[in-house]
Amino acid sequence: MCGIFGVAGNGLDKYNLERATNTLNHRGPDDSGSFFDCDKIFLGHKRLSVIDLSPLGKQPMSNDKENLWITYNGEIYNFRELRNSLEAKGYRFKTQTDTEVILKLYEERGESCVNELNGMFAFTIYDKDEQKLFIARDRLGVKPLYYSDYNGYFLFASEIKAILSTNIVKKEIDWQSIYDYFSFLYVPFPDTSFKNIKQIPPAHYLVYDLQKNKLILTKYWDPCKAENKKSFTNDYDSLKQELKSLLESSLSSQLVSDVPLGVFLSGGIDSSILASLAAQYSKNKLKTYTVTFKDNGMELYDESSNAKKISNFLETDHTEIDIKMPSQDEVFNVIDCFDQPFGNPTSYLYKLISKYTKKYVTVVLSGTGGDELFGGYPRYKALQLSNVLRACPEFIGKSLSGLFELLPESNNSSLPRRMKLLLRGVGVDLPEQYLRWTYYFSDEEKKSLLTPMIFNNSQNGKSVKVIDQYLAQYSDIKDLVNRIQYVDLKTFLVDNVLEYTDKTSMAVGLETRVPFLDHRLVEFALKLPSKYKINGGGSKVILKDTFSSMLPAEIFNAPKKGFCPPISSWMDRYFDPYFDSSLTFDYVKNQGIMNWDYIQQLRYYHKSKKRDNSMELFGIIMFDVWYRKYFN
Repeated sequence: MCGIFGVAGNGLDKYNLERATNTLNHRGPDDSGSFFDCDKIFLGHKRLSVIDLSPLGKQPMSNDKENLWITYNGEIYNFRELRNSLEAKGYRFKTQTDTEVILKLYEERGESCVNELNGMFAFTIYDKDEQKLFIARDRLGVKPLYYSDYNGYFLFASEIKAILSTNIVKKEIDWQSIYDYFSFLYVPFPDTSFKNIKQIPPAHYLVYDLQKNKLILTKYWDPCKAENKKSFTNDYDSLKQELKSLLESSLSSQLVSDVPLGVFLSGGIDSSILASLAAQYSKNKLKTYTVTFKDNGMELYDESSNAKKISNFLETDHTEIDIKMPSQDEVFNVIDCFDQPFGNPTSYLYKLISKYTKKYVTVVLSGTGGDELFGGYPRYKALQLSNVLRACPEFIGKSLSGLFELLPESNNSSLPRRMKLLLRGVGVDLPEQYLRWTYYFSDEEKKSLLTPMIFNNSQNGKSVKVIDQYLAQYSDIKDLVNRIQYVDLKTFLVDNVLEYTDKTSMAVGLETRVPFLDHRLVEFALKLPSKYKINGGGSKVILKDTFSSMLPAEIFNAPKKGFCPPISSWMDRYFDPYFDSSLTFDYVKNQGIMNWDYIQQLRYYHKSKKRDNSMELFGIIMFDVWYRKYFN
């Protein structure tokens, strides 16, 4: 697990590029290296040693002929099987690393090597003979990878900060991305908040021709492609057995590590199942970690009781991390992990638990992906009413919403807010319905929040297009839950959940692995009929049925809490003063991006408990923190 960086172009300054590589020190605190060729190719690397801790694992790494060089971030979980296959074909290895396996596999298979890799990865291979860069990102986008094709230079990096620090790429705001940010509270790929920097999408590889200065982006996998729709049984017992086999296979391969390993244990179903399986496979006593909230009124957010029960049941070495109210700076400085606006406050929790866990282990397992694959979010249950709500006239929804807006909202129950969200989906089409149920500022609300300048510079139209494009790709999928889960894999998971999972854990040099996102398990889950995921009032039905014998029954019956901070309470008690001290009338007017009066309206409704606007207000603050850091 590492940080990677590189540049192709004429007249490169090695000192400047090594300095840019150093901006990724947090991702690879154990070692560093660089490769410089003819003043036109630079590859940089920061290493977090996990497999083969010896100096032989140093990167950038070359093949025997030194005509191929790789800089790589990630873990290939099937590297030993691939190595055995390559050795049978006559290849010889100098190291025990998965890095060398990728290099040899590229020698053997060329660009199609990515189809053989099972893992999380972002890597670049410099092919000296072919005069090209081959750059690939894993199927689900667990590992980040950014690039810029600008003014005769091509740059790539694990994080945006490395590209910006070269001063090669002009720093300009992409206003469409900012417009979209206020809907999602993240920036959807392939764009970033910077006009001249893009993301390589998940399951894509990019080939950059060094002689022609041209790039070609190719998609190499999709969970809903025809080749992934092999014969599928409807026999429930057989499906449970296949699910068990797939998750056990994924988990066992991801326990391979030459450094200490632990599990984030929330007390929910996903992490509890992983902990149970890991405890069976682990040679030593399993280490588990959970977050607790001890303040009064925080019961809705605290999962430590269930986590403790699981720990006792599995006899793990368990640690509770008590979250006390942080300072504003502690929370707001999380923006440094992302280099662009990011408004999910869970990122702060993830950084805290990662920072503490890093004291004891270098690798941790997370239950990320279980909700997206097996129907863990309330919106999947709401889909059962989707067709009925869409058939109603929109004015009925607005009328009912007006009545429900009178219901006060509190920190002790999420029901009033969920009812209001449900009604916002009345009388609108599916993409808009999903957007309203899942995210924050609507296009109508953004007209009140943002100035005309933003709209004039947002060329691609409404944010709902981000959702619509993925719904349209697989309109032939009849199962509505599976269609929405596919959308979530392409949006909510990669740009939100995986974004904070990688960036905040790697900020402290901790590698997070996500066994639920093994691509074989993803393909399996998206073929499951939704009745095996959501049944009546229950969710994750097949997951619970498959692993019910491994854990106490009360864990499977406990209400879902989710890994999130008490943001509404924190906004009231600690964050709101930011608006008076920093987002003053004069400042907002001079900035020319947002409407000060509408911000005050949001604050009023929130303080009076008429509507929980804490996420929207937090999103505004985090945008301003980012803007000040990069453009003020």
